[in-house]
Amino acid sequence: MPAAGWLAIGSVVAALAAPSAGGAVLVLLAASLGAAGLAMSARATRRGILATAVGAGALAVRLLVLPAPPPASVAPPEGSGPWVARVESIGAPREGQQVATLRLERDERVAVAATLPRYPAVDPGARVEISGAIQAPPDGSYGDYLRRTGVAGTIRSRSLEVLPSAASDAGTTLEGLRRHAGAALAASIPEPEAGLASGIVIGLRDRVDRDLAADFTTVGASHVVAISGWNIAIVAACIAALCGGLSRRRRAVVTAAAIVAYVAFAGASASVVRAAAMAGVVLIARESGRAGRAAAALGWAALLLLLVDPHLVSDAGFQLSALATAGILAWATPFGAWLGARLSRLPGWLTECLAVSLVAQAATLPVVLLSFGRLAIVSPVVNLGVVPLVAPAMAACAIALVGGLATLAGAPALVATLLGLPAWFLLSVIVGIVQLSARLPFASATIDPPWNLVAAGVAAALVAGIVIARRIGLTRRRSHRAATPVRTTPAPRERTRRGPVRAVAVLIVAAAAGLVLVAAHRPDGVTRITVLDIGQGDAILIEGSSGGRMLVDGGPDPDRLLVELDRRLPPWDRRLDVLVLTHPHEDHVAGLAMLLDRYRIGRVFENGMSGRGPGYAAWEAALGRPGAPPRGILETGDAIAVDDLRFGVLWPDPGCVPRAPPESGREINDRSIVLLGAIDGRRILLTGDLEDDVDAVLLARGLPRIDLVKVAHHGSATASSEALLEAIRPRVAAISVGTGNTYGHPASETLERLRAVGAQVYRTDTDGAIEISFVAGRMSVAVSKGPGSEPHPTPRPSAPTAQPAPAPFACAIPSGG
Repeated sequence: MPAAGWLAIGSVVAALAAPSAGGAVLVLLAASLGAAGLAMSARATRRGILATAVGAGALAVRLLVLPAPPPASVAPPEGSGPWVARVESIGAPREGQQVATLRLERDERVAVAATLPRYPAVDPGARVEISGAIQAPPDGSYGDYLRRTGVAGTIRSRSLEVLPSAASDAGTTLEGLRRHAGAALAASIPEPEAGLASGIVIGLRDRVDRDLAADFTTVGASHVVAISGWNIAIVAACIAALCGGLSRRRRAVVTAAAIVAYVAFAGASASVVRAAAMAGVVLIARESGRAGRAAAALGWAALLLLLVDPHLVSDAGFQLSALATAGILAWATPFGAWLGARLSRLPGWLTECLAVSLVAQAATLPVVLLSFGRLAIVSPVVNLGVVPLVAPAMAACAIALVGGLATLAGAPALVATLLGLPAWFLLSVIVGIVQLSARLPFASATIDPPWNLVAAGVAAALVAGIVIARRIGLTRRRSHRAATPVRTTPAPRERTRRGPVRAVAVLIVAAAAGLVLVAAHRPDGVTRITVLDIGQGDAILIEGSSGGRMLVDGGPDPDRLLVELDRRLPPWDRRLDVLVLTHPHEDHVAGLAMLLDRYRIGRVFENGMSGRGPGYAAWEAALGRPGAPPRGILETGDAIAVDDLRFGVLWPDPGCVPRAPPESGREINDRSIVLLGAIDGRRILLTGDLEDDVDAVLLARGLPRIDLVKVAHHGSATASSEALLEAIRPRVAAISVGTGNTYGHPASETLERLRAVGAQVYRTDTDGAIEISFVAGRMSVAVSKGPGSEPHPTPRPSAPTAQPAPAPFACAIPSGG
């Protein structure tokens, strides 16, 4: 190890001991260690001990001259606002709400972790006004994390207003460019792959789907999307490997430029710059042809960072960056050579990327076990499948970015779609590997204290054993080479170039894959109704036998809705012929505003009532923009057709829906659009959030037996009365409900009523998305999770019951508003 490495070790030990020992004691201990080193006879040992003493002494002197203050701890201000703040950073949306860190303008020392409405969307640097009480950080690991990062409290605001900002600076301009690039990727690639592309290409981790990010963490592949030294090292190593034809000096320049560009587009936060400093200095030293100085560069980087901020020694990000970079430096080249010899058919850049990923994981395993208590058992296998795809996926994302920018500038949407298909395919494979692996029962193990300490010790011992064994092996090989005479061997024959052949093979495979994708998404003559798993709300996708599409409601979470739709519809055909909003509650409308930006909507239908929430305000604004789809009102007697599936509107009657929403949520629910569909003798009833107040009206008009009912109001106790269920006697009942919702949905009495009439009940909180297929008069149900994951055929109904003509109904709510 070079002297700089021992310097860094000395500074680390001193920083760890500083809270209990103090600067003066550390100076004395460093001096004692230096004296002991001078007494050593072995030159190498004396050199290492002296360097360690100098590193510890330097940090001790720094603490004496300029003591490091503890992390700022500011009490959250009292009151409920309103608070004016600036957005410092944003996280991935959660359950239809934005997550952000805000800095209050009245006291810039106060940072709060805020949960905000999903609309209007905010970006870093924006000025906002919110309201609500700021609470102290909660107990537990999350509260400890907030305190370590200087966050004074948390707030959940029910209001959000974006205020005018001052003139934009370079940081705001750069952030705007990053967000525009993210929008271009979203125009070219479906979700959740578009969010993943934004994370790995331009560092917008807030665009990565939260569930997908959790899966990456579960399988130990979070370095693909994490902006850390680990991630920067992998990206820079892949760039350097792709530039293998250049000279060392030029390759070092390209690598340095790539690191700078990547850091700039990642937001250039303190943690990202720190990670880039550690990874970049070593990689550049390595690529410049001075590999022997790379370890010294790492040591100096660690020492300087600790001298600037001794508290970094306890920061998990600093530890992971340092260890990952050291592992890459020490083991990537020999392990890459070993891997290349055994996987000789793979290209060099591929084996190098694999080597970088695996050795970084091995080096950081002790810290991961100690800090997070999680062992990703499938990580080595997953990374063997994922890491080779990252570099080509990033290249394909660059092409998709060009296509998306062209479309945003006015080019046809087809340009973005075609240029985004390669990236979508590669990212889909990555996502598929990660999600499939994360579902395995043994994908990861959680290790609670004190066993995480034991596991970290075992991992550290294994790493140390590998290092010692490798040194012993190197010594033996050198002795053997010295004792063995050199024999000349004939030069190997030059390999025949196979570049054109491989290019043709890649094109053939790509064409075949494209044909398979197109064939898989062609209409197959089956009519499908899918109750999407979008949380506590409603969103129902209807696909006709000839390709027609209708969406009924959009749920509370626009990000989750886009993931669910993009997962089922082909990326080259983002089209919905009809969109129906049954009523303007947020759990039905909040998901729709973003949908208008991503999908081509043929026509929009509503019940005629406005809403009060931010989701409806965003929906109204989106429909008022140029190019928005035409909108209309559905009333009793109207009809909609989706290919062979025909819907009639049973409710609400003309004149029963006021424009201004009533004060009572129950009255708003009672104006939900109710649709009765028919196909091949089968009947479908979609009830919105209708309460039991209107059941008597529908019964008076006469209702047929129903094969599929979307249970009203998420299965609440005040919906789907016994009389209604006795009349329609549904064979299948689908309940759209969120996991762990605070409303108690579905109510036990409603479930009992459904079972009493013989209905087979499916719930999105336990079964996932519920897909009901209709073909040749038969109906089958499949769910995406839970015990009912296989299609369940249902018996053929008896002769359809005739539907009497509607009876008049006098509505007590005046129209207007």
